[in-house]
Amino acid sequence: MSELAHEVEREQAVVDRALARLEVLRGEAARRERETLAPGVSTPQGVYERDVHALAAATRRVNLDAAGEGIVFGRLDVLEGAALHIGRMGLRTEDQEPIVVDWRAPAAAPFYRATAADPLGVVRRRTITCRGPRVVGVEDELLDPQAQLDGTVVGDGAFLAAVSRERGAQMRDIVATIQREQDLAVRAPDDGALVVTGGPGTGKTAVALHRVAYLMYARRDWYSRRGVLVVGPSSVFIDYIGAVLPSLGETSVRLSDLGSVPVLPRELTLDGDDDAAAAAVKGSDRMVGLLKGAVRHLAGAQRLRDVELTRWGFALTLSAEEMLRRKTQVGRSPRSHNAGRAAFVSALVDVLWRQWERRPGAQREEPGDREEFGRWLRDDPLFLTEVDRAWPVLRPVEVIDALRTGAVPLAKVAKGSYDDSEQQVLARAWPSTAYSAADAALLDELAALLGPPPEPESTDDDWDELAELEALAAAHEVTTFADRNRSSVRVPVLEADYRTYAHVVVDEAQDVTPMQWRMLGRRARGATWTIVGDWAQSAWPDVQEVRRAMEGVLGKARVRTAELSTNYRTSTEIAELAARVLWRIDHAAVAPAAVRSNGVDPLWINGSASDVPAAVATLLDQVAGTVGVVVPRSLRATWTFEDPRVSVVDTWQVKGLEYDGCVVVMPERVISEALSEVAGLRTLYVALTRATQRLVVVSGHDESWLD
Repeated sequence: MSELAHEVEREQAVVDRALARLEVLRGEAARRERETLAPGVSTPQGVYERDVHALAAATRRVNLDAAGEGIVFGRLDVLEGAALHIGRMGLRTEDQEPIVVDWRAPAAAPFYRATAADPLGVVRRRTITCRGPRVVGVEDELLDPQAQLDGTVVGDGAFLAAVSRERGAQMRDIVATIQREQDLAVRAPDDGALVVTGGPGTGKTAVALHRVAYLMYARRDWYSRRGVLVVGPSSVFIDYIGAVLPSLGETSVRLSDLGSVPVLPRELTLDGDDDAAAAAVKGSDRMVGLLKGAVRHLAGAQRLRDVELTRWGFALTLSAEEMLRRKTQVGRSPRSHNAGRAAFVSALVDVLWRQWERRPGAQREEPGDREEFGRWLRDDPLFLTEVDRAWPVLRPVEVIDALRTGAVPLAKVAKGSYDDSEQQVLARAWPSTAYSAADAALLDELAALLGPPPEPESTDDDWDELAELEALAAAHEVTTFADRNRSSVRVPVLEADYRTYAHVVVDEAQDVTPMQWRMLGRRARGATWTIVGDWAQSAWPDVQEVRRAMEGVLGKARVRTAELSTNYRTSTEIAELAARVLWRIDHAAVAPAAVRSNGVDPLWINGSASDVPAAVATLLDQVAGTVGVVVPRSLRATWTFEDPRVSVVDTWQVKGLEYDGCVVVMPERVISEALSEVAGLRTLYVALTRATQRLVVVSGHDESWLD
């Protein structure tokens, strides 16, 4: 038996032991789940408690199921003590003997941080590669050659082998190959905000996701109770990273693209695609003033008039002047618009009640008569009509629709916030496009300005949850709260859903607009943050405006920074081409150092769009994994490919993604479609740094155009 085969066999015995223990734990979790859901609960409180225990058991089972693939991936041989095996989750025997140490545990930190210069007591670091339940390879790094070692050193480069593997449709975790500078960011204290910067390929997204898994491990009760939100730039990006956290045993984190952060009405879809100019205007924090102006316009759109009400033959008069005075008084308060309406109605009831008390022949009233009088007024159609004229209930979608249709004069409400050319951009974009991701942030801002609309009066036909729970219990029908809610949730309008998360992760932070930062801030009051990005990749025309918006949201929170300096994604050949664009963006900028060369220079084709299919076909023959066709946004619908390995993405969708081979189409058009040359160059820099192995550029110019 060869030395390698012998070492593989040794590690296989450990993996077999871990999988056997995992199977026992899975069986226990499944049994506990079945027992929890057994019939026999007879009260609503019992149903609720049963649901809580069932959820905990199901979560445990799901986490155990997710941990099976690659349960053991590393081993540490140390100067003192027994060797430690590192894995996706900690496992112990029934006698509490450790089998596998969780990668997030303090004991596992040297696996990521030990170096030859500072071995931290580690003699050998071994990476174990599994395919299903079988160990297929081991790679060793000897950190202390003078120490005694049990076994043979085998392999010659686990890390570079891992980063050179072909890519799939979804991002892999890097739990087995986290490097020292990445691990320092993953395990950084969670006492404020951690801002992780670094150029393309430095692993910022992977670090952020592994940090979430680490924080959930370190303070599970806290983060599980209040929740963790991970926000990315697009739905394509969210699909790409969706498998990472489950592979690390975390299944309870909310992943969301920027357009899906707020809860939108069911009938509203974000199918619109703003051009760069429209996105910039909608994203600026000057939009706050415009939206406030639109609300004021709609709130005062109708002229007030005198109204006369009759009760028991006595006339009550409410003058337009009195309504205006009360409206002005209430309007000075910090209440939201719809909350102000309730205060306004209460003020009008007071005015009319005093008239009623002073009517001729009035007797001393019973204490409850004031409330009865108020109920009578609120049921009077004429009174309600005049209240609606004076202080209408407003909903976010109604306000935006009024702007889109011109019912609110844009020139009036935008004056002082946007110049004529910017107003023309809005006037052109809003009526002609569907709602976009940028509009979602505006709807959320309006939800904060307006507040929730008044609750409708309940009727006998309304769903009675208590009655349904009692009926279910009586029938011994086993359901969960989530099951029942699927058919009963009603979201007729956009309402403020400002759940305060315990931790918020923002990826590609350089492209989060000021309005989107405000939206995120409403969900992170008192939260800790992980923010990752690279200002050199920002498509936003004014990077400093985005920085200020981010700093405004963070407020006085303690801010730690971590800079990743090593490019693990692109080859040195591709990195050199991208660095020429970075130099045009900022002569002083330093690109992250690429760690590997494959000897293949990028191919620059001086041609036209008709050359793209041939370029894709060539790449499919040259790489075993995925191929991305990165196009200007205006050309997104130009090509389709039957091969499932090929994805056509525009320069926005490609942010955060990576492919084995990339075809970048018409870089000159990428720049011309941006609001400025520097914004276009940043966008092109992103496109040129997505490939891990081979890059092809199809351009109407020769390569010298790049300089």
